[in-house]
Amino acid sequence: MKLDSTAKPRSVVSHTSIGRQASHPSSVAVPDSNQGLRALLQNVDDLLFVLDTNGNILNCKARIASGIVLFPMPAQLSILEILPATVRRKYDLAIKNYQSTNRFIAFESMLATSPSLVHWYEFRLIPAVEDQIVLFIWNVNHYRRVSGTVPNLPFSVDKMIEGWSRSLYLRDLETEDHTRRVTEMTVQLARQLGLPEEDMRHLRRGAQVHDIGKIAIPDSILLKPGKLTEEEWSIMHQHPLIAVEMLKAIPDAEPILAIPRSHHERWDGSGYPDKLAGEDIPLHARIFAFADVYDALTSDRPYRRAWSTPSTLAYIHSQTGRHFDPTLASEFIRMMT
Repeated sequence: MKLDSTAKPRSVVSHTSIGRQASHPSSVAVPDSNQGLRALLQNVDDLLFVLDTNGNILNCKARIASGIVLFPMPAQLSILEILPATVRRKYDLAIKNYQSTNRFIAFESMLATSPSLVHWYEFRLIPAVEDQIVLFIWNVNHYRRVSGTVPNLPFSVDKMIEGWSRSLYLRDLETEDHTRRVTEMTVQLARQLGLPEEDMRHLRRGAQVHDIGKIAIPDSILLKPGKLTEEEWSIMHQHPLIAVEMLKAIPDAEPILAIPRSHHERWDGSGYPDKLAGEDIPLHARIFAFADVYDALTSDRPYRRAWSTPSTLAYIHSQTGRHFDPTLASEFIRMMT
């Protein structure tokens, strides 16, 4: 996670996964592009393409059991050249809709990845900064089996959130372990504070997609190892508002939005995107902030080892009334000790 460049110490600002060897992309031999999408899906679990406005593939990342791989693509290869005809028709309709609205579009299509294997896949077209388009493809057989055409609202919401989480893992190298840890810490603190059980569902979902807006940020900024420029920070600071636009597609999304929109706000009003201060910051976001910073500091980075629990809790204590809600800090520290 990258925070404002004025944040101290600088060690809080890097996202969770850079430096974890298993999460770094590695190049592998791409299947013959003439075999197209089916050949790719035989070898991977999820696919994420970054496209230009003409549909040419700028890069392709994929999830396999051991982590992320980077598939090198031939120059000026159009996404249309690797899509099967049945998918291409749906894609053409979706891209026209996308171009007229510049909003997130999704569709499903059935694909035979081998003569004996047929799966349902969801295709998500996601607007990105610098006139790029993110195309995320993942297997949704489970949701099809459980609820047929997914008329069941809870399953529909869970499907949307899982898809966002999986796509961000490929875009940002955000480890799923980080998301799991901060989600569980957030729920644990909320229970300790006596929040009703209904809130736990919204907290959990909001935490799972807290950084989803980063999927729209280009790799040149998102994965930059050095300090960001002012212009790059201004782009990075858009990700909470981008998240809100994406997540509006989820049915009854309002209770989920507090964490994605406001988890970079600070108690003293120095955060972003809305410069909220004190209790104007939604309670769910104030609770989540403890878990997010704690997990960042207690994780290894390329430039430092993970902080110890006592050092991290001392830092959180020092930021009480600046970054963190002073009425909640003692409860979090008590919970972690």
